Amino acid sequence: MTGTAGTGAQQAPRRPRRRLPEPLCDRRFLVVWAGQSCSQFGSAVAPVALTLAVVHNGGSAADLGVVLAVTVLCEALACLPGGVWADRLPRNLLMVGAEAARTLAQLWLALELVRGSTDTVRLAVAGACTGAASGIFQPAAAGLVQSLVPSDQLQQANALMAVSQRVCAVTGPAVATTVALAVGPGWGVGIDALTFAVSGVSLLTLPRNAGVTRSRGRFTAELAEGFREVRRRRWYWTNLISHCLWNLGRCVFFTVGALVVLRSLGGELSWGVISQAGTAGALAGAVLALRWRPRRPLVTANVCMALGSVPLLLIGFHAPVAAIALAACAMNTALGLGGTLWDTAVQQRIPADRISRVEAFDWLTSTALTPAGMALAGPLAVAVGARTTLFAAAAVVALSSLGVLAVREVRTLGGWSAPRPDTEEDRTHGEEALGRPV
Repeated sequence: MTGTAGTGAQQAPRRPRRRLPEPLCDRRFLVVWAGQSCSQFGSAVAPVALTLAVVHNGGSAADLGVVLAVTVLCEALACLPGGVWADRLPRNLLMVGAEAARTLAQLWLALELVRGSTDTVRLAVAGACTGAASGIFQPAAAGLVQSLVPSDQLQQANALMAVSQRVCAVTGPAVATTVALAVGPGWGVGIDALTFAVSGVSLLTLPRNAGVTRSRGRFTAELAEGFREVRRRRWYWTNLISHCLWNLGRCVFFTVGALVVLRSLGGELSWGVISQAGTAGALAGAVLALRWRPRRPLVTANVCMALGSVPLLLIGFHAPVAAIALAACAMNTALGLGGTLWDTAVQQRIPADRISRVEAFDWLTSTALTPAGMALAGPLAVAVGARTTLFAAAAVVALSSLGVLAVREVRTLGGWSAPRPDTEEDRTHGEEALGRPV
């Protein structure tokens, strides 16, 4: 040993400290992420609480269906106006207004449910207000995240949002059930209202001009400009079509697939195992996105999304439940990873003063078509048989995911961390200009 008493013996090298994901070191993003995590928790509690409350109060499945359908419909209808407003106004203030509306609507809904009301009209109106506010909120949120963190940190920021959403998806239903048993199911909707209020307060901490503000043109002209932004990017609109078809195929998994498992493959316990495996997979995919940055994000995302066909095939073949659960885990892992890669690619390539309008078209298609897919899956299974429906859905999922890779702009679009595009050349030829890997 060469050390002395004064200097001490030679010490082993210190292990480097594990660093937090870089976006969490930014106070603005940290506050927004915490507020959004709280809001996502409430959103995971509310559907279960609403279902339990309607049943507890003596309502029917038809009553519940009307409330849920009106909520989703109003959310879809509000997406496009929300996108235009989010590109006009300070996004954080628009989101505060949406959170205030959701807080009041959910408080009203909670009061109706706690009072034992089964008035479908009142419940549906409250649901419509919540849905419309959500449709305004979501396009603005995509643009706000883009404005808060540097381009090279966007994937981690989106992954953190996804991780909190997946954790809430696990814990929310359990909390809703516990609250229902302890004090009554209507109070779970009240929790949702409280979380919206917390989210709104967190957004108020941002500067007033957070996001992009711009001169106001005619509403229809700005909406048309957003559509042109979608149309001129072949990598975007082809993936949009692919996502629509993928979501329709996934609807068959949750309807016809669930029915086959419940009737022929072990009942409620088997479906519970499959569902929990899927939830764990979604969380794993979001965590994976925190660390892995593939060179070709859209190729990786679409290849992963093709895995969604496997559980449909396995259910159709009446495979062992363990195999179906593993496939469901893989499917949702792919969804968690692929969704984050997609969000990041969009935020890195769409100009900041147009992104909310562009994202609104994505939200519109995914929100509007999912209920349609759920409604059509059952009659289709009756007409052609459950197995044929499952196999057809598997083909749709696989072909829609892999078929889009035939588009050159999708294959060549690479990972990217340079400043976001705002030149005319980048906007019109972004697929080629930004397709180089990093």
